[in-house]
Parts: sequence; C-alpha cells; structure tokens
Amino acid sequence: MASRAAFRRGWSLQAILAFLLVALVASSCTSGERGRPTGEAGTGGDAAALPPCPLEALDEAVARNGGKPVEVVIWHFLQAKTRESLERLVNEYNASQTRVRVRAENQGSSNDELWDKYRAGIRTKALPGIAILDDTVTRQIVDSGTVLPAQSCIDADHYDMSDFLPTAKSYYTIDGAIYPASLNLSGALLYYNKNHFRRAGLDAESAPRTLAEVRQFAERIKAAGVVDKPVVLQLSPALLEMFLTGSQVSMVDNDNGRGPGKTTQAVFANDPKTVELFEWIKEMIDAGLLDALPQTSGQIGHYLAMANQKSSMTIETSTAATSVEAFLKGDLRTGEIGGREIDASGIDLSALDIGAAPVPGQFEPGRLAMGGGAWYITNTTPPEVQAAAWDFIKFFNRTESQVQWNIEGSYLPYRMSAIRDPQLEDRWRNTLSGRWLAMAYDELINGIDPSFPGPLIGPYDQFRQALREAVDGLIFERTPPEEALQKAQSKATAAIKQYNDENF
Repeated sequence: MASRAAFRRGWSLQAILAFLLVALVASSCTSGERGRPTGEAGTGGDAAALPPCPLEALDEAVARNGGKPVEVVIWHFLQAKTRESLERLVNEYNASQTRVRVRAENQGSSNDELWDKYRAGIRTKALPGIAILDDTVTRQIVDSGTVLPAQSCIDADHYDMSDFLPTAKSYYTIDGAIYPASLNLSGALLYYNKNHFRRAGLDAESAPRTLAEVRQFAERIKAAGVVDKPVVLQLSPALLEMFLTGSQVSMVDNDNGRGPGKTTQAVFANDPKTVELFEWIKEMIDAGLLDALPQTSGQIGHYLAMANQKSSMTIETSTAATSVEAFLKGDLRTGEIGGREIDASGIDLSALDIGAAPVPGQFEPGRLAMGGGAWYITNTTPPEVQAAAWDFIKFFNRTESQVQWNIEGSYLPYRMSAIRDPQLEDRWRNTLSGRWLAMAYDELINGIDPSFPGPLIGPYDQFRQALREAVDGLIFERTPPEEALQKAQSKATAAIKQYNDENF
C-alpha cells in the first residue's frame, strides 16, 4: 500500500507473508537532477538527453556466438505466491524462444535487503540485468546513473504505452521520461475477522471507513469481551505515509519532491493532519484498543495476532489476497516465510472468517499513495543484456502475463486491458481473493490523486528511519506526538541536506 507498495518497502509489499496466511499459513542512462519536474507519462523526455536503447545488440550477439542465448539475471525479493508466479512466467518466456535465458534470483525477503545488495553492486558494477525494487528508491536509483530509462527503449522500439495505467506512469515519470520498464502495483486493504464483528453485534459486511470509525468498532469489540486489543497494526513509515498522502499531506517541500527546484527539507510535521494521525495512534494505545507493533525485520506479529484470534482488524497490502485465500482453503504450504519456519498446526480455521474492505482513511476510505515495485533495466551490463532484458519485459507486459501476474501473484495489472480479460473478470467476480483484488484496483484507480501520488525523496531510507524513530518514541517512550514529529522532521531534513551536498 500498493503501494508504497506492499507494507511494501515499509510494509512487506510482497506480502512476504501472504497475510494471515503468512501468519496463518506461515503460521500462515544518466543521473538526473534532484527535483526535476515530473512530466506527462509516455510523452518521452528530451530525446537527445536519453541514452540509446541498444535493441539491435541482442540479435547481433546471438549471431556472433553461434546461437547461444544471452543470459539475463533478475534480482527480486518476492515471496510465497508472488515468487512462484514470477518463476512460472520466467519459465514460460524461456520456453517460448531461444535467444534469451532469464534467471530469477531471490535476494532476501525485503526491499531493504535487496537495495543494500544493489547499492554495494553500484560500486563494483556487479549488478543484474533487471532489478525489481521498491518504489521508495525511485529518486536514488535514477540519481545513481545505473539505470537504462525505459523511455529510451519505448522510443527506440516504438512501443505503445497507451494501454498502461496513466496514474502509475505519471508516478514513475521524471523530466518526461518513464524510468521503470514494468511495475508491480498494489494497494492496501483492511483485513478483519467477521466472526468477531458478529460477536460484538456489528454488521459483518460493513467495515469501518475512517480511522474514527475504526476506533468506534474497536470499542464495541472490546466492550463485548471478544478480544482485549481489537486492532493490531505494524506502524511502519509506509503505513503512515499512506494515510498522510491520502489526506494530501506533503512529506517534503518542492511540490512534495516533484517540483522544478531542489528538495531541501521535510515538512510533514507542519501539517495539523499529521499531528492528528499521531494523536489517534496515541489515544488508541492509551485506550487499550491498539496493539502497535514497531517495524522490525521479519515482523509478523500482526499476522499472528489475527491468526490466533487475539485481534480483529489489521491493515496490509493487497498482494496478500491470493495467499490468504489459499491458506483459508488449506492449499498454502507451511514453509519458510520471511526467513523463518512457522507452524500453523494450532490455527482454528473455522474461526477465521476473514473479510476485506477499502483501507480506512483519516477522512474517507480508499485513499492512498501509489505503491508497489518497479522493474529497472540496468545500464552496467553489456548492450546485448540490456536488449535481452527489454525483450523479456515486453513478454512480462503482455496482457496475458499481466492477467497471470494478478491471478497468481496478487499484483494489480499495470496494463489496463488485463481487467477486461474473461479469465480475470471471472476471477474478480467469483472468488474471494478476486473480489478483494478488484476492490484494491478500484482504490488504485479512484483513490489516488494523479496530481498528488506521493513524495519523491532521495534519501528515502533515512527519511523512513526518522519516521520509524518517531513511532517508536510514541509507543515506547511516550513522547508527545508533536515532539516526536518535530524530531523526525529535523532528522529527515538533515538527511536531505546531506544527500544534496553529496550528490547521491
């Protein structure tokens, strides 16, 4: 949520843990100038400024090497059903032609792990042909100078982008050029236990729409003695940013990092809506209504709380949908998720009547930020590898592949024609996970303001760390909301200044 992503980056965008199922189951190119304006997606940037896309290099290399295929390595951090779906698509592509051989390599269970390895590879130029990274590194990866802009290949190949989601294209367009070659799109959903709602006298088909209503529902559930802490949330920076972006709160200056000048400071603490959000969190904790979990590596406490009937509501990425359904049907294998083995033998599936609803917002439901993951072609590999990577990307971007990516991996289609595919239409209409994904897609279409898709920040990792410390201070040190936010804003501003001074 989607995204930022799934929670991606901050939230395990890939739902490494396939929602409860994780819990349950497992239980259950050139560097751009910072601050460049975002241009209209698909119009192409300044052609003279973009590096060439070496399309002809693939055929030349195959002919030169006696028909030997060009190898392309993909680095990713996908888990569970999404990982299986990627591997299946790679195998299908490899079987469909003889010029290219793609190999998907898992580099950990989180974007942080993958991004650490990628940054180490920048120094040595030991990078893959394609890297699937979290949307939080957009500014950094462009500034790193290691990416072949997708716009270069789009222009050289006369590739039609009219069928791709405009809002998503706009989010990843800098100075008129689209940088990622494909996208993993996700949203966020409220997952809740319908049985708990019924026991509290609530309508099981009517979920809370705002954070104020979340509190009201939680008070009813607690008063009925259903559970002690009805809401469990991993308070990751991505979750906070989702709420704030949905409420039109800028994280940084310079038009939220997307203006024509330089981004110089964080500004989120200056908006009263940010203080209100932190006050809601504090009041929920003080009232014993919220089990607030810090974001830590491999954090699955919110999944476990739902799976073990200790909480009634949580918020997580929509990419968990197919895994949740598989788990509830008993179809998902218990295995290693998030780097650990989880035993699901004690879970009472009959008590887990799980429902999903649009994510509650501060003022209205379904308001979030663009999120997910982005597929980048690197420019540190030989020209034939870059051309081969583009060839695979075109296969992955086909309508048929996007349908499969959604049905099996729960990512929302980047290509709009996918939602008109009969197989996907049937799935979205007649299956539990499909109905949830349709709900998330509606959020993606109608819940994101194209003119306010979310911030573009260079030192996003340090920015997130500052927010994380603010949340930890709120939870563990009882720091007043305004004080915690001002400290975080000062640290984030210092990180932005350092980023600008060091030029990445």
